Amino acid sequence: MFKQLKGQKGFTLIELMIVVAIIGILAAIAIPNFLQYQMKSRQSEAKTNLQAIRTSEIAFQAERGCYIGAAPEPLLMVAPAGGTKVVPVAWGLGAGPSGVATVWCAGVGPVATGFFRDMGFVATGNVNFRYIADAVAAPAVPITTLASCPLALAVLTAAGPLIQTSFVASASSNLDGDNALPNAGVSVWDSTNDHGATDCTTGGY
Repeated sequence: MFKQLKGQKGFTLIELMIVVAIIGILAAIAIPNFLQYQMKSRQSEAKTNLQAIRTSEIAFQAERGCYIGAAPEPLLMVAPAGGTKVVPVAWGLGAGPSGVATVWCAGVGPVATGFFRDMGFVATGNVNFRYIADAVAAPAVPITTLASCPLALAVLTAAGPLIQTSFVASASSNLDGDNALPNAGVSVWDSTNDHGATDCTTGGY
């Protein structure tokens, strides 16, 4: 009643297992690479915003004669050093203005501290990094990453300790939620009046 068509063949179990194994190998290679590229794309936020902060600081210095420290933004972000994956937070309008324009360049301690809005910078949309700027005394030589990255990794305070003739801005986050890398797996970028955005924790997310 039923006739088998000539030349009709199916897949054997071994052939199916080989196909599944190949797909598994390709997935094992592709997924980690995809996740790494995803982390790198999220880090581009820090690079872009730090470049904008640097521009704002330089413009502020040209007008006021000094750089300005800025308190952490956003204020409600999960602490990046806690080993917990951060959740994007809306920057909103940011804190400030501080209203201390007359003493920004006076030079000592908290009186020289302001907010990012004071320098004219407000991030748009949600952010994955926590930003801070510290105005510091200018060293005898330009600030390189060898000098600025340790300051950024220390999670800078906003109080400028001396005459505000240079600055270090940093962005820190724990994008992948790990706690294994140095400094609790935090990804840190920085920029100064002497160089643009730099990755201080290369390979860390």
